[in-house]
Amino acid sequence: MYPTEPFSFYTPTRIEYGIGKVEQQLGDEVESLNSKKVLVVTDRGIVKAGILEPVEAQLKKTGVDYEVFSEVESNPRDTTVVRIAAVAKESKVDTIVAVGGGSPMDAAKAAGMLVTNGGEIYDYFGLDKVKARALPLITIPTTAGTASEITFWSVVDDTRQKIVVKESIGSALICPTVALADPLMTVALPQHLTAFTGMDALSHAMEGYFALLAEPITDCLALRAIELISRYLAPAVINGDDLEARDGMLLGSVIAGIAFFNSDVALDHCLGEAIGGFNDVHHGLIMGILLPYVMEYNLATSSQKFTDMAVAMGENVEGLTLLEAAQKSVDAVVKLSRTINMPVLKDIDLRKEDFKKIAEMAMRNVSIESNPRKAKIEDLEKILQEAYDDKFQIAAK
Repeated sequence: MYPTEPFSFYTPTRIEYGIGKVEQQLGDEVESLNSKKVLVVTDRGIVKAGILEPVEAQLKKTGVDYEVFSEVESNPRDTTVVRIAAVAKESKVDTIVAVGGGSPMDAAKAAGMLVTNGGEIYDYFGLDKVKARALPLITIPTTAGTASEITFWSVVDDTRQKIVVKESIGSALICPTVALADPLMTVALPQHLTAFTGMDALSHAMEGYFALLAEPITDCLALRAIELISRYLAPAVINGDDLEARDGMLLGSVIAGIAFFNSDVALDHCLGEAIGGFNDVHHGLIMGILLPYVMEYNLATSSQKFTDMAVAMGENVEGLTLLEAAQKSVDAVVKLSRTINMPVLKDIDLRKEDFKKIAEMAMRNVSIESNPRKAKIEDLEKILQEAYDDKFQIAAK
């Protein structure tokens, strides 16, 4: 262990966490930015569920002029980002408030960047290509999963080709100014979305822990996030009005976001983002389905870390060999997935003939280098086949 390897740790977004934060603080945050015109970026589901109402109520109290863009898709497209930027420019917007899950927040980051940088969105795909700071951005998460409210990544669908490719814009210059993380804003989230986004948060925590770029601070954060999410996800799914569970889940999601933001994700996200190009499926759903298979693939390479995760999930590993103890983490994730009724890969409209193309796309993801076990295309195809065959369900019978 000695000496500790050098590392960097960075948290550019101010986090204001707590029950009632939106009502208590949104107006003050808007006024502190000297906002004259605010663009609220969200999706139709948020509007239909009435979740936007407390946000609008606080904006009205400030007297600031605002308008709402509510047409962000579940996987934000490049064309939608361009539309949001055009609205912001035409309306002379100086502040953006993003309300929702990762999609509205990612779209808002990219649009705010386009307003101040100009050019085409495609010019900024990659890391550190942004030159000017994006418009001030206040993020209000309504899910406990993506952690987009605090990261400097924006994931956007590049729709120029027949097969959609998920591209990432990464820059400290697009980070949200402040995140108002209020558990009350997550209470209306439906059961299935609570499950999907919760498994996304768990994948952030776990991959943030076993990714090769993990370091001492991210390790501490990731393990705490795993503990919170494994304890509170099922109660939050079963009873959405359980505020303690909603609180525990949102806190776990935020902490997991800080962890993977400073380490990285790994193979689960590489495969999931590749699948997103073939099927416009919820990102968290794919993360949850593939997570135990990716974990098992990496098990022997990082047995101590997987044992740590098993303990964080409340598993008893006393008297077991290191590999047996590590396996307990996989078993715990499979058990949690069943408890919250996660679908399986066969439930998704995905063709087995596309597995090789998906694997090839996943191998081009920059985070593949952070996976602890060096992967080959045929390894990824095998993982997809095992998930398609629902290997863990078969083993349980």
